[in-house]
Amino acid sequence: MFRRLEAVLDDSFVVFYSRPWLGLRPDGEEIDGECDFIVAHPELGMLTLEVKGGAVAYDPRTERWTSRDRWKVTHNIKNPVQQARSAKYELLKKLNASPHWKSRRIRARHGIILPHSSVPPGDLGADMPRHIFCFAEQFEDGVRDWILERFGDAPPDEGRTKELGRDGVQALEKILAKPFQLRTPLGTVLSRDDAALQVLTQQQFHILRAIEAVPRAAIGGGAGTGKTVLAMEEAKRRAEDGLRTLFVCYNRGLATETRRHFKDSPPVSVMTFHELCAEMTRRADIPHPGDVSETRLFEEIWPELLMQAFERLPDERYDAIIVDEGQDFLPLWWTVVESALDPEGPGMFRIFYDNNQRVYASAIKLPEDVDLVPIRLTLNLRNTRRIHELVRQHYSGHEIEAVGPEGVEVHWITVKSPDDLRQSISDCVARLETLERVSCEDIAVLVGTVKAIETIAPQRRLGAFSTARCDEDTQSRIVVDSIRRFKGLERPVAVIAATSDIVTNRELPYVALSRARTHLVIVGTERILDRIRVAIK
Repeated sequence: MFRRLEAVLDDSFVVFYSRPWLGLRPDGEEIDGECDFIVAHPELGMLTLEVKGGAVAYDPRTERWTSRDRWKVTHNIKNPVQQARSAKYELLKKLNASPHWKSRRIRARHGIILPHSSVPPGDLGADMPRHIFCFAEQFEDGVRDWILERFGDAPPDEGRTKELGRDGVQALEKILAKPFQLRTPLGTVLSRDDAALQVLTQQQFHILRAIEAVPRAAIGGGAGTGKTVLAMEEAKRRAEDGLRTLFVCYNRGLATETRRHFKDSPPVSVMTFHELCAEMTRRADIPHPGDVSETRLFEEIWPELLMQAFERLPDERYDAIIVDEGQDFLPLWWTVVESALDPEGPGMFRIFYDNNQRVYASAIKLPEDVDLVPIRLTLNLRNTRRIHELVRQHYSGHEIEAVGPEGVEVHWITVKSPDDLRQSISDCVARLETLERVSCEDIAVLVGTVKAIETIAPQRRLGAFSTARCDEDTQSRIVVDSIRRFKGLERPVAVIAATSDIVTNRELPYVALSRARTHLVIVGTERILDRIRVAIK
């Protein structure tokens, strides 16, 4: 039938084939319908057609319509007259409701094509005059004439009936054949990937069970291998066993996040190394010298005073010490940390550290006089594979395999100059939060220096959003902080303000790129982005 219409109608006609529609009954109940063909013409109007093959019959006593096929098998069919008529009125309703055309009275007709049924001697019923049907005789060589007859002349209504017009044809196209492509918000995709990563991370806990009987162990791995998650889980387990447990790290932001993690868990003392120094020297009533440089105070004096504090307060020692970010600890500190262990206790000592030789080769020096069983983490469980492939450009060490989801592409945003960074990052975050439906709490914007924080987010605002540092309350706020301060932390989405001070330091790109679990956005000039794509050897 479609080929026949295509052959006999010129290009001024538009024909729609097998168009479904959804309508409402007067009581509000939904009804489904479908029209075999809609023929539209800007001047003639609209014609809805139903086509029924075989020898069609109708029994008014049962209101049953049937069709007998070539093998003499009879099939029940729907009332084609009612179908064509219902489609006509439903399409008129949808046209009048369409914003794409100006409502008006148009010529609208309906018809039925029975290509295998012979013409009857007269009308088939009060609502079924013979002329609304196209029978076999007309179908062969008179379809075009029949269609024009069905459209007929304009009714004598003093011009109240208007042409369908090009806008009417276009409105029908939007109603019946409008192409569309629905998009999945990025937030939905990221949530799915993040859930998969969380499951993988839990599976890594078998390592802790395997070394339960090992009192001292050093667990090394690259970014994303789950060191911090394992360290927190180990501290939780030791506390549940009733051991006096200390979780100590270098970064204040990580300590704050870890304390939140342990809020509803058995008591674990969580401190940075220097918080531990300050707290214990205060308890031991040991004064701090005021005539030394801050560097010497932090690297030498406080560690020495911490050892004195534990000598004065032996009962304050711990049964289990879990160290995270071990690569940031100076060699002098290890003896001090070990002195915090109770010599009469189980002496549980765990060091989790990043063994990236490219970045930390000169800094990694674990305690030489402490018997530590080395454990290697070889699976990246935090980052998607696409993020991992970029991070590994900045990593050197034992092979690490990414086993998480493939993830979305890393998003590179090129700006003309560093002055455009703030606006570009603000636009990116706004798009993520509104269009992509990513929660602002799942986004971290990372910059090279603490000073740059105010440049990107002046007065703690990034566009329409409030911001926070990583060691503050981040509820309903976007984290904007330096890469160093965010070290050890992660977010589903990380936006990196790529500046020259980042690419001149081997550690910063490595840390920054690995902070995103599922989506990484890097904003910078083309020159800086090129240097980040491939690490400079």
